[in-house]
Amino acid sequence: MSFNATLFFALCLLASCAFWLWRFVSLLRKTPRTMRASALRGLAAAMGGEFWPQGNPYQDELAIELGIARDSIVHTLRWPNARAEIFSFQEFRRGAKGRTHYHDWIGYRFSERSFPNFDLKPAGLVPFIRRGWWRKVSLPGQIDFASRFVLTGEDQPSIEQFFTPERCAAILAREWPRSIGAKVGGHWLLCHRERLFQNTSESDSEASVSEEVRELSSLVTGTLPLAEALSGDRLLESSPPYAALAQAAAAKKEPRWRSGLALLLSALAVAILIVWSIIYFAGLWEHFDRVILQTEPRRYVFAILFVAALWGINEWGIRSYQRGKEKAAGRLEAQFSASSNRS
Repeated sequence: MSFNATLFFALCLLASCAFWLWRFVSLLRKTPRTMRASALRGLAAAMGGEFWPQGNPYQDELAIELGIARDSIVHTLRWPNARAEIFSFQEFRRGAKGRTHYHDWIGYRFSERSFPNFDLKPAGLVPFIRRGWWRKVSLPGQIDFASRFVLTGEDQPSIEQFFTPERCAAILAREWPRSIGAKVGGHWLLCHRERLFQNTSESDSEASVSEEVRELSSLVTGTLPLAEALSGDRLLESSPPYAALAQAAAAKKEPRWRSGLALLLSALAVAILIVWSIIYFAGLWEHFDRVILQTEPRRYVFAILFVAALWGINEWGIRSYQRGKEKAAGRLEAQFSASSNRS
């Protein structure tokens, strides 16, 4: 058996497996983002808002006033409101060990108002870890407020002037999910949900993406009372029922085995090939070479044909998966764009 032919075949198998493994992983990371963008685009059409897959019109302002890098802003959606500009967007972050995740922000922009820079977080486990005791601001006489919230910032006189007894009472009187905190500065009031652990993986299931967008709508609704209390504007009265719009677009649950069948078959073919190569390659190749191939040109032709067939099987799997997810993204956009008629 020719050493060159065997080496050529082995290298082709190794390179093919490595390439398709990389492509599988890349596709599985990209697909959930594409489907989420389609759902948000449909929701924007239903509300009469706007959607930006990358960045937003105020990305430079956010970078200067609140330190959010402009290149990290994705999936921005403008929510209609007569009193303020409301945006939801995600900030791309890199965590420990190279892991990445997307942090959800709900931004309220008041063009005729300027806030001092401060962070307001609910008192609890997560703020205890990340609250920054060296910048904590204690408001005189606000014992109840201090027991429920952690207020931090550098310009203490401006913060104390902003948090009047009336504003503190308004914040304490409002009802909203106590896991929600605020990052405020300049024209912006950013609300977000405090979490101890961040989800670093996303599902490409149609039902999961639909549920994620409905949770985003609920988050916007949940942050309105806090934004209203901090700003003093009547935001709730001028806001449509955001959650109802998203709930009306409930997606039919897609069988997971059907949506990923083609990709699973392709990945399974690669896995079987790797296991087969490790266990049986030497003996089977020697027998096949002695009985059928026999000559060096035949060995090269067989290696090329085998790798080409493997390439074709995997390409079919990838394209079948992509077509299925493109159709699912189209369904999501249609469902959310039609939600205004059903709400």
